[in-house]
Amino acid sequence: MRAVIDARPALDPRRTGVGHYTAQLIRHLPHADSKSAYVAWYLHARGLLRPRTFFDDAEAANLSERASRFPARVFEPVSSRLSVPRLEWALDFDALLATNFLPPATRSRGVVLVVHDLAFRVLPETAPQIDARWLRRLRRWLADAARVIVPSEAAKADLVALERVDPEKVVAVHHGVDAEAMRSAPPAVVEATRRRFGLAGPYLLFVGGIEPRKNLPALVRAFAKVPTEASLVIAGGRVRWFPEAAGRLREAVEALPQAVRRRVILTGYVSEGDKSALLGGATALVYPSLYEGFGFPVLEGMAARVPVLTSKVSSLPEVAGEAALLVDPRDDDALAEGIRTMLTDADLREQLIGAGLARAAAFTWQETARKTAAVLREAAAQGRE
Repeated sequence: MRAVIDARPALDPRRTGVGHYTAQLIRHLPHADSKSAYVAWYLHARGLLRPRTFFDDAEAANLSERASRFPARVFEPVSSRLSVPRLEWALDFDALLATNFLPPATRSRGVVLVVHDLAFRVLPETAPQIDARWLRRLRRWLADAARVIVPSEAAKADLVALERVDPEKVVAVHHGVDAEAMRSAPPAVVEATRRRFGLAGPYLLFVGGIEPRKNLPALVRAFAKVPTEASLVIAGGRVRWFPEAAGRLREAVEALPQAVRRRVILTGYVSEGDKSALLGGATALVYPSLYEGFGFPVLEGMAARVPVLTSKVSSLPEVAGEAALLVDPRDDDALAEGIRTMLTDADLREQLIGAGLARAAAFTWQETARKTAAVLREAAAQGRE
């Protein structure tokens, strides 16, 4: 089998969960399926003058890279409206992994869509970037794709119920977590990071993009209800599709009493190194999202030996199992009580740390890649029929 991976999300300088997922698949798929050839395809207009490669660290003989020399601002509108240039004009392949919902233009019958969540249907007000044209294209591909991968059984149930997709073609493949990377920050780095962000005492940590479904104004309100000298650190930058969410968060913080407001720290977007260091110093991770297809930060917190509080909705109980404190994210009082418990119950924190380490160990990128390769082989066989 010769399979193409749409690598474009992995080259985003401010990777979100989709970019992180794509980068991990590029690195692990070739090793999980050594008898197949994999091609990481992306746009790189600057490569005309300065050719370079991006995934040499995968160290896989069966992985190659192919760049199309189009600026993204030109390629995207032309490809979405005219369905050209088609990917098969540049590459010969049996299967295509569309890592971010929609594939590049192609007539291949071996396409595997990755649908990361159904937020655009469950909470459409949080996804203003989804227009009628995009939704029509997605629905066409949901019908035409050989297979559809989702990151959880909860996301599969949403997809089948809301888009009437044949459940036989939808495969739930959990994401993984890079446990070693999450444990790697040494104490000196943790302390230096704490000083840089002005964190002298204990703190709760949220990690993720600043967007409405992350429920951050409610987190801020709930934090204000808890008598504590701990801080709340919100580590994440605004997202392109809903930039005004960052302003709404700042308004929620500014509405707090001054004594509380000074203990809410908004770091903006943080690097992977800073994220690891912030996790290393946190008393607990708080992730009260209203909806997730998977929820990377939950596992990252567990792998970093941080007790986790998260929501009892969507995929989050599926990912967390019994290794996190689950709360109703729409109930500020319940969220506040969960925060109070995490700050005051040391025995529970120790229990959750142990359970979290075991839970995170069950989610590996090697297993994600192995299952994804099997789906790609099925799609390739169907495309040849």
